[in-house]
Amino acid sequence: MGGVLVTLVASLSMVVAGVALPDLSQSAAAADAAGCSLYATSFTTQSLADGGADVRAGCASDSGNYRSLANSDDDVVAAIDFDVSQYPDAVHEKMAQEVTDAHADQAKGYALSEFFDQQAHAVTVGYYTPAADGTTYDGTIQVVGDSLVIVVPAAELGATGFWSGFWKKLVTGLAVAAITVLGTAACLTLLPTAPIVTPICAALVGGLAGGVSEIISAALDKKPIDAEVWGAALGTAIWGAALGAAGGTLVTYATETGAALMTGAQETLKRLAIRFVNWATPLNYVASVLNGDALAAMLARLRGLQAGASGGQIIADPSYINPAGDPSTWNTLIGSPSDKVGIAVANVLNGPGSEPVAAWTDVIDRTHASGKRVLGYVDTGYLGQTGLTTRLGSTAVADWVAQIEEDINAWYAMYGSSVDGIFFDDGFNACGAGNEFPAVYEAVNQYEKVHHPGAMTVLNPGTVVPRCYEDSADILLTFEGSYDTYENGGYQALDWTPADPRKIWHIIFGVPADKVSLVDATSRTRGAGYVYITDDVLTNPYDTLPSYWSAEEAAVPGGTSAVAAREPDVAGAALPSAPSGLTVTRSDYSSASLSWTAGANATAHLVYVNGQLAASLPASMTQVTIGGLTPGGSSYTLYVVAQGAGGDISGPSNSVGVTTLTLPGGQTITNVRITRGAGTITYSADFLVPYSFHRVEISPPGPGDDQLYWWPNGNTESCWFPGLTAQQLEDHGNFCAHWLIENSTLLVYAGTSVGDWTWNAVAYIPPTVNGYTYSWTVPTADLGDAVDYVDVQGEGYGPLTNVIAGTNPVG
Repeated sequence: MGGVLVTLVASLSMVVAGVALPDLSQSAAAADAAGCSLYATSFTTQSLADGGADVRAGCASDSGNYRSLANSDDDVVAAIDFDVSQYPDAVHEKMAQEVTDAHADQAKGYALSEFFDQQAHAVTVGYYTPAADGTTYDGTIQVVGDSLVIVVPAAELGATGFWSGFWKKLVTGLAVAAITVLGTAACLTLLPTAPIVTPICAALVGGLAGGVSEIISAALDKKPIDAEVWGAALGTAIWGAALGAAGGTLVTYATETGAALMTGAQETLKRLAIRFVNWATPLNYVASVLNGDALAAMLARLRGLQAGASGGQIIADPSYINPAGDPSTWNTLIGSPSDKVGIAVANVLNGPGSEPVAAWTDVIDRTHASGKRVLGYVDTGYLGQTGLTTRLGSTAVADWVAQIEEDINAWYAMYGSSVDGIFFDDGFNACGAGNEFPAVYEAVNQYEKVHHPGAMTVLNPGTVVPRCYEDSADILLTFEGSYDTYENGGYQALDWTPADPRKIWHIIFGVPADKVSLVDATSRTRGAGYVYITDDVLTNPYDTLPSYWSAEEAAVPGGTSAVAAREPDVAGAALPSAPSGLTVTRSDYSSASLSWTAGANATAHLVYVNGQLAASLPASMTQVTIGGLTPGGSSYTLYVVAQGAGGDISGPSNSVGVTTLTLPGGQTITNVRITRGAGTITYSADFLVPYSFHRVEISPPGPGDDQLYWWPNGNTESCWFPGLTAQQLEDHGNFCAHWLIENSTLLVYAGTSVGDWTWNAVAYIPPTVNGYTYSWTVPTADLGDAVDYVDVQGEGYGPLTNVIAGTNPVG
């Protein structure tokens, strides 16, 4: 099978080299007026030597016995004349199936050229991207004897806009049809007993169709196609399709038989190289790479070709780098060319935090001014579907929407117009009933674009999503994982093709320096318009730039990013009526929970607090918790309005008042407790307002009464300050901790000098949350000696607070 298919591919290359292209100097307007005869294309035959078919294409006036199939001399006629001597039944069966499939797609509204596009892209090997310029042509396809005959009416030539676009797609379509018919017939004949032969053949033929279509398109665009490019595209298409196009039993079968298939292909190629002297170099190169050992070289050689096919690729950097601690790294990022590095994600405290930070303001402003898009980080918590709660402790989707929009507002309130959009992290990836979950993401995406025109949005599920998510954001981050997973198994491909070829972003960490080009090439064959490659590793691969930053910049072809506009309002939509029955179901120090009855004809409900928009919710949601209120007896007035599909706003609901609770002693963190158990120690505290980070900094014992630590200095046995009271320590800022609980992780200090805030993870210990109380129970074996001195800290959203407690007196 390998020999037959590769022979066909090699022969098709001769068609590309020898086909008589029309004079492309004529204007599109002239082509519209005169049709095919303007170019005087003769109906010449290009033989697919040893490939099992001849191809003819030209004006209907010169098409001999096929003229009767056309309506005018200016129609274009193309024929693929198959040699059926080897597989007569299989070839005729596949020809008939080709016609049936094409007619079925045309009945669904697809043009004939779109049918060929879909065939070439049927297997996600990734070597062929349908033309993005909108060029299409329609026509008829039928079987005449041993030939497939295609007729394209003269009117379709003008409809394509440019003759060059039509001709390119026609020749490519002929190649796709020839490979599909003859290749599948040969495959099915040569592997008649395999229980899963049909999907194997579909994978192989689809891979070849995609690879060859891309090369033919490149050749007709007059791009240089050297021997190594041929080898890269053809070798990778065959090998990738055989071993990676499907799962389960198919992978096992293909793996077990792949060596034999490749050996056959190599032998055929070497024979062809002797026969076709002009093609000896590329054919021998293809033969040399069909053992699967040169995958890195093959993919790297596809760089330029794939860049042209996909519309370019740029680096999108999840730059979770503390600018106060590492300003030079930000300077490097800012200085990178914006056509190579187009996006930087800012993440202050798992979001914007509660107040602007000077160092972040500086780098956000300078990154934006350098021409890059700065996206603010917003956690979406998988919309609560995995059990994650909002900062206020809720898993309700409406409460997640309200928190997401609160964070969006905070980014712009604190960092202004230098914020170019939002990075929505922890994205859910199931459609749900009636596509309910992507609809929620579309709603917050619309919220961002309505209130900040021109904003870019990214949704990060970190894995594949179904097609229902296509309109949920400008960019979908569909892979976030390790180099080993990406290149050596475990990668999942989308089972749909985005309309925008730049829509997909891949992040690959733990990549060795000598694999940067390989990984970037792989990402482009997998349709990633955005990429980030780093040698950094978990737990945080994004706190610095990769050591090979310049090499990564050189590897990506560069390009521009795309931003979709907001969805337009629906003209003539019914006017909404006001919601009713608004009530406050609960309130506390910083939040209020509301419930109401929906207004008629509503597509959204807008919640206002003291006259300012606080949340925009899908119309199905009629209860929500609004956060961000100021503790201490502050008073607020709230109401809800309905918004219709046309953008019209109803009158307000009834208004309700809320007064927040007063913090005890003005403290946001209270009731710190240290409780010893049998082999465990539990740290607890009440966090009365929401925080991004809940921390317990734990000190080991010192030699005397003055046992609280300060900043590490490389010798933890001399890290205390006698004579300081607990209040003085608290006023000073931080004490020196040897262990740290941060949210759900226990860490141990690993730094070596003052200011070196390096920690290693010890254990996963998620807190138990009961109302305001957070409790962490830790095995004492993980902590060493008695550890009864702690600094409980809250940071992010609430004011930075430290509460120091311990069982021994201090000072």
